[in-house]
Amino acid sequence: MNAVIRKAELRDAASIVKAQQEIAQEPGFFCSQPSELSEQNVKKTIESSNGIYFIAECNGCIAGHAFLETLPLQSLKHIAQLNIAVHKGFQNGGIGTQLMKRIIEWAQASESVEKIELNVRASNTQAISLYKKMGFLEEGCLKRRVKTRNGYIDDILMALHVKGSLPDRKISRTGVYGVAKEKGKVLLVIQKSGPFAGLFDLPGGGIEFGEDPIRALHREFIEETAMDFKLMNQIDNFSAVTRISALHGKPGYEFHQIGLIYSVEGLHDLEGCQKGSLKCEWVDIRVLKKDAVSPFVWAIIQGESACTK
Repeated sequence: MNAVIRKAELRDAASIVKAQQEIAQEPGFFCSQPSELSEQNVKKTIESSNGIYFIAECNGCIAGHAFLETLPLQSLKHIAQLNIAVHKGFQNGGIGTQLMKRIIEWAQASESVEKIELNVRASNTQAISLYKKMGFLEEGCLKRRVKTRNGYIDDILMALHVKGSLPDRKISRTGVYGVAKEKGKVLLVIQKSGPFAGLFDLPGGGIEFGEDPIRALHREFIEETAMDFKLMNQIDNFSAVTRISALHGKPGYEFHQIGLIYSVEGLHDLEGCQKGSLKCEWVDIRVLKKDAVSPFVWAIIQGESACTK
């Protein structure tokens, strides 16, 4: 849904605090309790000269709000803290994305703001996904920080650098991947996100806490392709370092990927299983070019080429 994004006014305070109190009743969204939210504090923030306050308006109703507040210490004035909320009844309509775009545009045009920081509950996966889509990176985790009636929730620290550049980060990840062959073709998935977005890749991924490679590969195949297999045999270990360039405000980084590569047999569809999370195709890998595939698929291609010489 399309919203009008405008600066908040004092007359909006009553509607904003009512929405905040409603959201705060559910654990895992706000740290504040409903009784700790007041119209007076909302008005104080709207009137503050230390940032900006926007609302999203749909058909005359306030559908969401977002505000930035620069930190008060002189050495931290280049940082603005973000708070954002999509109001009840307006979720999943793109309101959060529209507010985030406007907030980021304002920060980029600001003479003082260089970095936007935020805290988000680890249980709020939808919000975390939005922030990552807008270029925010995780910078830390505060364990058991938020106490609710249902237990403790970790707080994730995320940030977006709207000016300047960051030193390259170095990220290392170990995963397990499967090579399924049929009639001279290999089953490949097309990645939707991450360092190899848009490229052909082997089905598989990271090994979660407590998993062994066998359980991890079964889970990844089911999640990504909605298929499972009967047998798996390790055929190789791959390692690749890929330089990921900065893009759309996201800093570049070096990605070190370690892969445990297995051949899988007895691949079959699962009855009643929903569609896999990734598009998959049976591909003759001999026709693929290097710029169309992940490093691990390219390693498989090179191996196939060596075997045919």
